[in-house]
Amino acid sequence: MFRKSIPTLCDVLGKSAAIYPGKCLCGRVQFAVEGTPDWVAVEHSHFYRRSHACMNIAVAGYKPQKFVVTEGEGLLHRKPFDTIYKHTCKACGTHVYDDWLSYHKKVIFPPQLDSMGGNHKYSADWEAFHPQFHIHYNSALLPVYDGLPKYAQLPKEWRGGTGELVSEDLSYPYSAKS
Repeated sequence: MFRKSIPTLCDVLGKSAAIYPGKCLCGRVQFAVEGTPDWVAVEHSHFYRRSHACMNIAVAGYKPQKFVVTEGEGLLHRKPFDTIYKHTCKACGTHVYDDWLSYHKKVIFPPQLDSMGGNHKYSADWEAFHPQFHIHYNSALLPVYDGLPKYAQLPKEWRGGTGELVSEDLSYPYSAKS
């Protein structure tokens, strides 16, 4: 199998910024991004909860030219969902990245980056991938008290976004008291 070396990758992505490699669980699909993302958000939508089996997930948006699959491109399964194309590894099933067509972004999941593995407190790259805001917070199942802005849907600058901010406290239609 052809594997792009780091010097070749630097030629493809550019030499001015840091290169962050990442991979799926089995390691057969590998990718890299150049530099810091355009934005990092905590995503709370039903789509991401279901596709990642988690309450929320960090997502980082990159311009397409700052992203490259370096190994295993033939192992990627591409599945359309409205204006998102989900890319998963055929070998292990990992949700590797998405194409957000409406926003012209490649969206990665920072925990899949090699430098973010393990405990983020020990990663020198943590600051570059620290979330800046929450999106689809009106779909959140648990409150997150981190002081970051919480968008009910999306920021106003994004297509279809209202920019409506909501409280960190969530209102539930039920009471925990019996």
